[in-house]
Amino acid sequence: MYTFLILIATLIIIRALTNLIDNLLYNNNFNDEKKLKTIYKKKRFMTDTEYEFYNKLKNLEPEYKVIPQLNLASIISKENNNKYYTDLFRNIDFAIFDNNLRNILLLIELNDGTHQLKQRKVRDAKVNKICNASGIPLIYFYTKYPNEKEYVINRIKDAINKTKEKI
Repeated sequence: MYTFLILIATLIIIRALTNLIDNLLYNNNFNDEKKLKTIYKKKRFMTDTEYEFYNKLKNLEPEYKVIPQLNLASIISKENNNKYYTDLFRNIDFAIFDNNLRNILLLIELNDGTHQLKQRKVRDAKVNKICNASGIPLIYFYTKYPNEKEYVINRIKDAINKTKEKI
């Protein structure tokens, strides 16, 4: 009988510890479904590669303003069919504005190897379609190439000049 009581007490303690651990790891609020608690953590604004590229783009200032990590919804609106407004909740690596931030002149995507993945290709195609439809030029640079400062600046200025010629 004594062994049986110890066994029952041990099972009760194990069950209580299991519930305690479960409550610490999960926020189930007595629901049947167990949900992991959401943990938020600060992250860096740009990757090292993006930051290095940004430092090259800063050579465009003060004639132009360079804004990194710009959300499409900040500069493009849907004029009809707001049903899928989330299409615009995508970030562009860099945006080039005139020096008073009134006119968007160019968008830049810096593509690394992840852009070869199927889901990234789908995302990139959507972004390209949205930019084309809105009349905002989008150019790409690829991280597999050196992208020397002079080349980057000249290519961007050429793209901006082509845009100005169309206006």
